[in-house]
Amino acid sequence: MAVTRREFIFGAFLSSVVCVVLISTSIASDNWVTALATHNSSIQAADSKINYGLFRGELELNIVLTPTYHTLYLTCVFDEGACAVSCKTNPEARKEEVLALANRRRPITTCVSVTTVDSSPLLDEAPIIPSALYVCVCLFVFLHLVGAAVGAGLAVTNAARSPTEPACGLPGCLWANVVTGCLGVLVMMMFGIFYATTLQRHLAFSLIATGTYVPRPSLGYSYWCLFGSILCSALNVALLETRKYLLERDPPPPTIKVENHSDGTIFLY
Repeated sequence: MAVTRREFIFGAFLSSVVCVVLISTSIASDNWVTALATHNSSIQAADSKINYGLFRGELELNIVLTPTYHTLYLTCVFDEGACAVSCKTNPEARKEEVLALANRRRPITTCVSVTTVDSSPLLDEAPIIPSALYVCVCLFVFLHLVGAAVGAGLAVTNAARSPTEPACGLPGCLWANVVTGCLGVLVMMMFGIFYATTLQRHLAFSLIATGTYVPRPSLGYSYWCLFGSILCSALNVALLETRKYLLERDPPPPTIKVENHSDGTIFLY
C-alpha cells in the first residue's frame, strides 16, 4: 500500500486554523497602537492610556484620582483623504475634528459632542492617517483572512480525500498559503513603516498632536498577531513541501507484471 503521509496535511490544516484565529483577533481587537501618555503640565495622578485598532479603541484619562474612560473612533473623511482617531461622542463632531487636523488646525482636546477649533498657530504637520493607506491596510488584512480560510478549507479537503482538480488539490493549498503569507508581510510593512516614520509622533489623535500629552507609544498585540499568522503560513508551506520530499524519497509500491504469470487466477487474490 502506498504511504500518503496525510498527517502532514492535517498538521497544515491545524496551523491554518490558528492562522485564521490570529488574523481574526488582529482585526477585531483594539491594540494595533498603544501608548502611555503624560500630561504636559504634570497635573495627572497617573499616566493616561491610549489604545486603538482598525476601527475603535479606548482612552483612559488619569487627570484626577478616578480615571475616566472614553471610546475612540477611527474616523475618515475621504473627500480630504484623511483619517484620524477621535473621542468625540457625535459622528459629525468627529468628522469636523478630522477636517481640522487635516488642515493642521488645533481642535480643543475634550471628549464631548461638539468640536471647537483653537485659533492658535497651525500644527507643524497634519497629524492624520492617509485614507488611501487605511483602506489598503483594511483591504489587504481582510484578503489575508480570506486566504487563510481558503488554505484551511483546502487542507481539510485534501486530508479527507484526493481532489482531481489541481486548484483544489495540494498545489492549490500550497499557493493559497504562499499568497496568504505575502499578504501578511505586505500589511505589516505598510502599517509598520508608516508607524515608524510618522504615526508614532502624533498617533493621529488630537490629544497628542496638539502637545497636550507626551506619548510613549508602541505597536500592540493586534499588530503582532499578523506576524504569528505569517509564521503559520510559512509552517504550512514547509509541511507540504516536506511531505512532497518524503513521498518522492519513498520507494514506489511493488507491481506485478501480468506477462510473467501464465495463471491469471492468481490476480483474483
